[in-house]
Amino acid sequence: MTAVLDGGRLPSKPRAGVAVAQRVVTVQSGPLVRTEGSHVTILCNVTGYKEGMEQNFEWSMYLLSALEREIRIVSTNQPNYAYAVYAHRVNTKEIYVERLAGDSAVLHITKVQAQDQGLFECYTPNTDGQYLGSYSARTNLTVIADSLTVAAPAQTLSKVESDTLQLTCEVSRTTLQHTHLSVGWYLRSPEDAAAPPQELVTLSRDFVLRSGGPYRQRMAAGDLRLDKTSATSYRLTIHKLQPVDQGLLYCQAAEWIQDADDSWFAMTRKQSDKTQLRIQPTDRDFSIQVSTERRSFTAGEPLELHCTIEAQNVPERFFSVSWVFSSSPVAVVGTSAVPVLGPDYVSREAAGHMTVRKESANVYLLKLQHLRPEDAGKYICRVTEREKTPTGDFIDRSKRSRNVQITVQPLKSNITVSLSSNSSEVLEGDVIQLTCSVQSTSGPLSVSWLWTDRQAAAPALELASVGREGTVWHGASYGGRSSYGEVRAEKVRADTFSLSLYNASPGDEGQYRCQATEWLQTGVGPEANWQIIGEKSATKAIAVKTVGKLVQPSPSRRTCILDWLE
Repeated sequence: MTAVLDGGRLPSKPRAGVAVAQRVVTVQSGPLVRTEGSHVTILCNVTGYKEGMEQNFEWSMYLLSALEREIRIVSTNQPNYAYAVYAHRVNTKEIYVERLAGDSAVLHITKVQAQDQGLFECYTPNTDGQYLGSYSARTNLTVIADSLTVAAPAQTLSKVESDTLQLTCEVSRTTLQHTHLSVGWYLRSPEDAAAPPQELVTLSRDFVLRSGGPYRQRMAAGDLRLDKTSATSYRLTIHKLQPVDQGLLYCQAAEWIQDADDSWFAMTRKQSDKTQLRIQPTDRDFSIQVSTERRSFTAGEPLELHCTIEAQNVPERFFSVSWVFSSSPVAVVGTSAVPVLGPDYVSREAAGHMTVRKESANVYLLKLQHLRPEDAGKYICRVTEREKTPTGDFIDRSKRSRNVQITVQPLKSNITVSLSSNSSEVLEGDVIQLTCSVQSTSGPLSVSWLWTDRQAAAPALELASVGREGTVWHGASYGGRSSYGEVRAEKVRADTFSLSLYNASPGDEGQYRCQATEWLQTGVGPEANWQIIGEKSATKAIAVKTVGKLVQPSPSRRTCILDWLE
């Protein structure tokens, strides 16, 4: 017979010369590294025993500082087996044995503590009537601090169907041992809190992305992503949200370690705070609003019209916008945001006096820089949405805004004209000098110089004219004199013009009129269009005194008579 060990246990050495099956007890190979507070399991199996006999299991541990002292924990056949240090935890089922089969059991420590670190022994009492083989096995349990942190903000988000959702989870640990992390996002149904959570997407400990069954197709289509954006950040992205995505979203991470038998064990799992996600079903309807600061303008002023699309999830939809003026197309801004101009507005836009653009996802602008009187009328904005049906076909839905009536008043000129001269009576042969001054101008001026006789019996003759740019033309009736320099017209300043008539003759006597015209430019470059916005004139009467001939006196009188003729 073999000797009995301390504690009533027998040695595992068999008797020489006996060829029978030997009992073998095995436990998980150590060391088993586990985090404090986690659920630890240690499997124990026994083989080589007499068939038909159920095996019992007794668990003890040995502190590394006192390997000779056994501390009993739990037994399958002895209710009061535990020593005092473990008795309470056993009685409260914090520590228990789960029998898997007649020859297999698992020790559970539901919340391992730092003082549990040491050698754990599984002992199986003999049931064969003889002692042959091994009756116990040991493994080393190492308990380390749990340093895993998983953080995401607790929040409530409201989204519209087809929106994009992005959530970020921060995961870190400071474990000295070589460990791997797995990080996943989960969805818990708001209707059934007891239902298991739905896995959305997970980055496994082997750095492989996988998704839960209902989400595989969406991940394959690129609408579901999990990206590691930094050493600790994991970002979930869901494009084209669906009503089924509504619920409680949270991030869960696990820290894994590889045991001595090459199997992987999740030492600890933690969850982040939850995001309450509400998804509002998409309303496919839309409305249009055209706005402007005012509706009454003066020619030359700018007009801005804004067309606003009011709808859900506008950036994800396909709208085109048409501007129409009095039933004529102005411009179309398609889904590419490139404007196509109507034929009557191409040159105007090229001249820089018209702007059509998409200002934001739902706001479109039409701007006319310099209004013309013919721009008065009704403006509307027509919006068309192109939508793809489940069958792959496209349907168009259009709406138009209310009419916006714009009035354009012609620009009123407030100029006044005054005419002065060097003298109202000049001697024959002297200079007639006139100065025309124009006040309260807002645009460029042109001036025409006209003459009529005192009775104004005949049509007025044009002496000269000065254009907007200062160019001078002489009238046909005065072409000869102007070629000798006797007629001179000048633009002295922007609002001052002069006329000089040299070598005045009696025929120059009469009414002189300065006629000033104010202009408005409605275009630039080759497309410039000038409009007259006002005309005013002033008149001045000029008399020319004739010098009589010198009469030769008779020799007897030697008198000189100077006769002035009126």
